[in-house]
Amino acid sequence: MSWRFEYYETLGSTSDLCKARAEVGEPEHLAIQAFSQTSGRGTRGRTWTDPGGNLAISLLFRPADPKAFIAALPFVVAVALFETATHFCSIVTGPSRFMLKWPNDLLMHGRKMAGVLIETGGLQGNSWVVVGIGANLRQAPEIPGRRLAALVEATDPPSAEVFGKVLVTQIERWALIREREGFAPVRAAWLARAHPVGTPLAVQRCETYITGSFSGLDAQGRLLLALPHGETIPVVTGDILLD
Repeated sequence: MSWRFEYYETLGSTSDLCKARAEVGEPEHLAIQAFSQTSGRGTRGRTWTDPGGNLAISLLFRPADPKAFIAALPFVVAVALFETATHFCSIVTGPSRFMLKWPNDLLMHGRKMAGVLIETGGLQGNSWVVVGIGANLRQAPEIPGRRLAALVEATDPPSAEVFGKVLVTQIERWALIREREGFAPVRAAWLARAHPVGTPLAVQRCETYITGSFSGLDAQGRLLLALPHGETIPVVTGDILLD
């Protein structure tokens, strides 16, 4: 793949600009990166605060098989984020420095360091997928009620530009593995980098909490939640809370 990188000092949202370009027919493999982002978004309408010096990048895809591509994409990007972060941390102080949380959060010492927002759209013949990625490199924003981390706690971080290029290379690599070998190797890689089977967790859906323990991923990437009475259920959506 040949990616076209565009850099901006400040944008409201890299994903908004990427989507606007997609709607007017921009070819895939466009990467839009801002060194400061004022209106970043996370999942479920949350804001993603960018104090500057961190990664804010959005990628445009036009997959030939959108259904299979989108189903695997959260895990492809999550594994790529993990690999990129560890690439810049050659001295590992413990096995739990970085960990993935379903489906695509990157945790550092149990605190969120990076997140992903995947959006789709376009009419038939012009369908698109935009992946927005935010990663705290030089500083973690202070948000009441949230525990966040930044890569600078582990190493002297690279520039956002360098981190973004390595990340896109890793996404390419894992997307190609998925294309050639299917979802199974991506699933296995994700599981090897995630919270271990048996980890207590809760699934929050609005005001409802379902507690249990992590029992892996099924073949479609759904989280398997083992309930206290012995039943195991698949989870399609919800916030995952680790104890």
